[in-house]
Amino acid sequence: MSLYSSNQSNLDQRSITKDCHNLTLNNDYGKRMHALISKLYKIPRSITGKGFRDSLDIIDESVGGILERFSIPSGTQVYDWRVPPEWVINDGYIITPDGDKICEFKKHNLHILNYSAPINMRLSLDELKQHIYTIPHMPTAIPYVTSYYECRWGFCMSDEQLRSLKDGEYHAFIDSKFKEDGELNYAQIIIPSTIKNDKEILISAYLCHPQMANNELSGPAIWCELVKFVKNLKHRRYNYRFVIAPETIGSICYINRNFETLKSKVVAGFVLSCIGDDRDYSVVLSPDENSLSDIATLHTIKHITKEPKIYKFLDRGSDERQYNTPNLNLGVTTICRSLFGHFDEYHTSLDDLDFVTPSGLEGGFNYARNLIENLEINKKYILTTICEPNLGSRGLIGTLSIKGSYSFEYKKLRTFLAYCNGKRSVIEIADILGVEARSLKPIIDKLLEFELIRDMYERD
Repeated sequence: MSLYSSNQSNLDQRSITKDCHNLTLNNDYGKRMHALISKLYKIPRSITGKGFRDSLDIIDESVGGILERFSIPSGTQVYDWRVPPEWVINDGYIITPDGDKICEFKKHNLHILNYSAPINMRLSLDELKQHIYTIPHMPTAIPYVTSYYECRWGFCMSDEQLRSLKDGEYHAFIDSKFKEDGELNYAQIIIPSTIKNDKEILISAYLCHPQMANNELSGPAIWCELVKFVKNLKHRRYNYRFVIAPETIGSICYINRNFETLKSKVVAGFVLSCIGDDRDYSVVLSPDENSLSDIATLHTIKHITKEPKIYKFLDRGSDERQYNTPNLNLGVTTICRSLFGHFDEYHTSLDDLDFVTPSGLEGGFNYARNLIENLEINKKYILTTICEPNLGSRGLIGTLSIKGSYSFEYKKLRTFLAYCNGKRSVIEIADILGVEARSLKPIIDKLLEFELIRDMYERD
């Protein structure tokens, strides 16, 4: 016999489970995100240019036309960097001695060195090889190679194809140009708190790599779903700053234009990267490993997988490098499924629409969404009574006591109250209980209804 059953208590465990997992069971999220990735997949993108802007148009449509867009002129000095000229790429290919056309840009974006200079010349195989990039240990993969800040031309192909080329005269052609009067683009969405609070959560993704699904497009796809999720929250403790920009130079530009705001308002932040495959769940911690982002991510990841992959800042590789620069130090973490650089398909043509799956994207979305829910509930409460309150008189527990009948839910409620000293956060108490913070929401709501706990933030 349970003292914490549905007919004795206002806290029905079935409702707790429903509240915590109602979104997890919705398979439409994964399918919708995969469809968005499929729409974006073949658009030729780089850190500047029409492909990036066209991709922003599709992202904007997905989130309901609320993107706020910005541009930085080419040549602008931004800290130690200069915004490069805008790259325009129309076509590119190689004609073999037999007249075959290979390495066609229009068949796969990765065939052309990203930011390649134009070329139209005939040359020998040995001369051509000086401008061809492959991955010898992955013979069927086309590598992704870039040269944003030094002028060079080149092609990328599988090592298998390179080894099949025969001697003779080749025709190398790349139709590209650089616009000195171009621009770099980025966008943001600010979703305000529903209470008077200027503290912010930063959620950042990048959108600049061509024709790769997990590395490039899983982050923006989940970013879009998180925008919708946060907008639909009835109560938002924080303001949410959603940023989407070219990786590295884009986040550097964004920080340059928003440094003081980020420094004074952001209390936690997350970079979304490589978050759509079916393999691992990973996190790259901030340099100090003790920020609110670190605490929330480490708490969340252990409840979504039994084998979390925890990486130190030594394994950094995305925009967490910029948001955690020592002069800013936002304590941002990067959340992934398989970590960038730790899966064979990374930065190759094998990172395709089969590698990213609806189920993988749904898992990535749940990971990010749970993080938000855990942060939203992570307040500090203080018990309003001296000694334990009489829970039975309020219908919160049963009034019949029998040896051995105390359920976990009963003990969880009593323990939560016992640790509400105004100093411990909900995540800290949840860790003591061995449960996820967001699962405590029904308990907290009921205790607030009976005024048995008080929010220390509201008290102060």
